[in-house]
Amino acid sequence: MDFNAHLNRQFRLGLLVPAGNTTFEPDFHSAFSSQVSIHAHRVIAQGSHTYESVESMDDINEEAVKEIAKLAKARVHFGAYGFTTATFYRGRVFAEELQQRLTQGLGVPVIIPSLALLEALLHLQVKKISVVTPYPEWNNQTLKAFLSEASLEIVAFKGDERPKEVAKQSYLWHQSLDEAKAFIKKVSHKDAEAIVLPCTAWRTFEAIAELEAELNIPVITANQATIWSLAKHAALEFALRPRGILFGS
Repeated sequence: MDFNAHLNRQFRLGLLVPAGNTTFEPDFHSAFSSQVSIHAHRVIAQGSHTYESVESMDDINEEAVKEIAKLAKARVHFGAYGFTTATFYRGRVFAEELQQRLTQGLGVPVIIPSLALLEALLHLQVKKISVVTPYPEWNNQTLKAFLSEASLEIVAFKGDERPKEVAKQSYLWHQSLDEAKAFIKKVSHKDAEAIVLPCTAWRTFEAIAELEAELNIPVITANQATIWSLAKHAALEFALRPRGILFGS
């Protein structure tokens, strides 16, 4: 599509969002100009899961594949799935297959956060990363395995070190913006070429400019990478509002 010839017609983005995530949509709204409209549909696992696990991720992904057909009714031009752990927990091959299933269901390309993060790091030619997450142990272990597949060197890694029973009472991805920034700044990012903040529900997109100014290296968040990848593949860079080194590269 020649988007410059269609500037009078809004470009529609479709978001598939985990039911409890209240960060993914606002970040997309803040990233794009009024030439882009955002249309979201929420998805929830059907089973009862005490903690996030392989089983809970399998459950919500199957629902996502089913529910995306409803989002297709909005006739969006591109889509994004807003759940990072649900796209990295079984490795890269699974992530690529899930992306293909969602794309088939929506009828247009769908971007997923874990692959967008890898794409952004490759674009910036980054190999050494410092990773900070709001995740408990299971998520962190599966994330490390996913990143190791991409031959990335993790020079620092910080997650939620509380027992999962304690973490469940107040997950760190519900931190305020100031709490998230303080948590990230406590980590030593020495020797890292970029900082990776992988959770789509964590309010880190808003902190990018401040963190990059203070820490002097690129900061790549899940939502930022997803937005950047979508804009690049959909030729929507003209509608992006600047947000960090990645957007300007």
